[in-house]
Amino acid sequence: MSTDTDTGEQDLVRDRTDEPDLLDVDVLNRASGRGTRDLVAQAAADQPAAVALVVDALTGSEAHGRDVTELLQLVARTAKAAIADCDSAGVTVVQEGTPFTSAWTDERTLSVDRDQYDVGDGPCLHAVRQQTCVRVTVSEAVQLWPDFTRAARADGVLAFLACPLVVDGQQFGALNLYSRSLDGFGDADEALAVLIARIASGLVAGQLRQHRSAALVSQLEEAIASRAVIEQAKGAIAVVRQVSPDDAFGVLRTVSQDTNVKLREVAARTLREFGALLG
Repeated sequence: MSTDTDTGEQDLVRDRTDEPDLLDVDVLNRASGRGTRDLVAQAAADQPAAVALVVDALTGSEAHGRDVTELLQLVARTAKAAIADCDSAGVTVVQEGTPFTSAWTDERTLSVDRDQYDVGDGPCLHAVRQQTCVRVTVSEAVQLWPDFTRAARADGVLAFLACPLVVDGQQFGALNLYSRSLDGFGDADEALAVLIARIASGLVAGQLRQHRSAALVSQLEEAIASRAVIEQAKGAIAVVRQVSPDDAFGVLRTVSQDTNVKLREVAARTLREFGALLG
């Protein structure tokens, strides 16, 4: 576990930025290329209590019945509670190319996330774009994203860990962890963060599929109900006007087009009018 300190930070940053060769951010991926089983084994061996906390929080009853936003908030809180070196946590979601913070544990998370969005780059956005985990200290980050790092350091953040959320093979967002420790995150922290991100990705995928299924069922039910009303109205028009069902449907369709009213509403109104006449 790292210890919080802010001494020597500026010297460290200056020493690293004086180096002629910048870091390749992709060499900073230390764990996300490993298999889930391997990650679970390492995390369970190194931090059994933390793994137990994660499993209980994200697979237990607290995670059931939540919408996606609530799930992501639970993920952020769980990551902060489980990872000792994490002082702030959040989840970035990207929709139509635009990132926004969907869940956060404190205002620092929002501030640092905005720093990345403003400059259009940083550990979180790189993790999303490349679908790879990024773990950097402030001295490493300043070489890669100098504008963002200066702003983040002003917010007191000295280390970053971002793990992608990939849903059904598509970029969805990233789990973002921030630390005030100069030493940053360790291998065990990253293994646990990747594990949390993968569980979170599965939870989100399942919830989105459920919503899509529920929406489809609702659409089908509405279509069936609409068809029933239209068929009844067709039958009433056919009887009253002594026309064929096709001609009766043509009457409904013409009224719908002329009045710019949905066909189902025209049919329902027709049935009410016939009912009033008969009454």
